[in-house]
Amino acid sequence: MKAEFWHKCWEKKAIGFHQDAIHPFLKSELAQLNFSTSDTVFVPLCGKSLDMLWWAERCQVVGSELSEIACQEFFAENDLTSQKRKSDAFTVYQLDNLAIYQGDFFALAPNKLPKFKYIYDRAALIALPEQMQKAYAAHLSQFIGQNTELLLISVEFPNEEHQGPPFSTSAQCVNELFDHFVVEELAVNELKDKQFARRSLDVSYLTERLYRITRS
Repeated sequence: MKAEFWHKCWEKKAIGFHQDAIHPFLKSELAQLNFSTSDTVFVPLCGKSLDMLWWAERCQVVGSELSEIACQEFFAENDLTSQKRKSDAFTVYQLDNLAIYQGDFFALAPNKLPKFKYIYDRAALIALPEQMQKAYAAHLSQFIGQNTELLLISVEFPNEEHQGPPFSTSAQCVNELFDHFVVEELAVNELKDKQFARRSLDVSYLTERLYRITRS
């Protein structure tokens, strides 16, 4: 799965993975976190997720997104005006306490970004096939500091019933990808209507899980 695949998705507006409201786990599970306005959350492969607005009400936000279209639409659709600047190979869209680095996630260097209190992965890992998940998890691990909490949402369904994205990612898979970390399951949600963001998946079951992943 190459970058061109995602560029074409945005060009053709084939973005069934985009959620038109904030994720329910934010209200039901994460609202009680002890936020500080000085904390920073990292949102990898963020698209134009409305979840970033929820986070921006509570702390500093840094997003990473491949598509220029996604970045532009995020600000335009929310009636926001950003400033643009260059940072190495990235174009940075900045507005107050929210910045999106537009470019290749795998080219991001931890020493070029602030220390993160939280990393929020709503649909990044599950957007990738197995081999890319391994590369993604390995690179993401570099951003997980001693006091960082990775808040990861996965989906599970029978692999043979749907070819991703999204890709079914079991609890075993999550534990294997982050085997040098402490993985804690915080919540489970059975999606009875089989609705994933804008898409209805033709699968026999669809389960979301929320994990907290930290260094031991």
